[in-house]
Amino acid sequence: MSSSSSYQRALDLFTESVIKPDIELRANAASENCYSELMEIRQHCLTYLNTLKEIHQIELADESDDIEAVKIVSTKIDSMEMVFSHGEMM
Repeated sequence: MSSSSSYQRALDLFTESVIKPDIELRANAASENCYSELMEIRQHCLTYLNTLKEIHQIELADESDDIEAVKIVSTKIDSMEMVFSHGEMM
C-alpha cells in the first residue's frame, strides 16, 4: 500500500470517527449547554477533512491548489498550537 493510499485510508477512517455518533460526548455537551457549539465544531472538522481529501487527490496542481495547500499547512500549525496549549498530547 502506498503512502498516498495509506493517507487516504487514514483520512477516511478519521472522517468515520467524526461522523460516528458519540452518545456520551453529546450528552456531556448537552449537560454543559454547548451541544450546538459541539456540532458546529464537528461540521468545521468535516469540512477540513474533505479539503484534505481533495488536496491529496490532485495530480496536476494549479495556483489555486497551491494557495489551498498553504492554507492547510497554516491550519495544521494552528491546530497543533491549540492542542498543545490545552495540554493535550498528540
